Amino acid sequence: MSRTALVWGWLVLALAEGGLALAGCGGGQELSTGNRAVGRPGVSGGGSEAVIPGLPVPVVPGPEHVVTVRVEIVTSKGNIVVGLYGEDAPRTVANFLAYVEKGFYEGKVFHRVIPDFMIQGGGFDASLARVETDPPIPLEIIPGLRHEAGVISMARTSEPGSATSQFFICVAPTAQLNGSYAAFGKVERGLEVVETIARVPSQTVDTPNGSMSDVPTTPVVIEAVKKL
Repeated sequence: MSRTALVWGWLVLALAEGGLALAGCGGGQELSTGNRAVGRPGVSGGGSEAVIPGLPVPVVPGPEHVVTVRVEIVTSKGNIVVGLYGEDAPRTVANFLAYVEKGFYEGKVFHRVIPDFMIQGGGFDASLARVETDPPIPLEIIPGLRHEAGVISMARTSEPGSATSQFFICVAPTAQLNGSYAAFGKVERGLEVVETIARVPSQTVDTPNGSMSDVPTTPVVIEAVKKL
């Protein structure tokens, strides 16, 4: 299966959990409409914005987004500071912070990394065992907020309202995700760390939940996520 066709089963950013419809099989959440349904920028839809039918398409740039809280993601490759847009995406930010405040992300890994696309984590430990999460939340789209380098967004399955704990951070513009995935903040410091993680060697791994692709050969561990 081509690496350009993503999905979570993995994320498809169908980022499915485990796969999170950002697709990735057996991973949990995908970014997609099926196993590796959504490709990298320029692969699907000729580079134009492809969205799930029936979902809003934010094509007009919105106003400046206000950072209401910042978090630091401490990883085995370095630290990443992210500003979250709590006024624009209240449910999504509240959900993410609920996991942060109870220490859920400690010891989890970035289980899917793809150069020039994104890094996905927050749903598996280093053994690639899937972890229990809180109930899924409704899809929340911020008009005008596009998936570009540094933007953090929720991974999910092909069902729009299926995001739980998994998230992904874009390494490059990914227009086909706009209007279909819940972006809720942006990296303010440490984008070079994100890029480094995206470039680590990866492999396909067979797990009890299925085959997972783009898995780092050496685990990239989330040591902590804390509010600043």
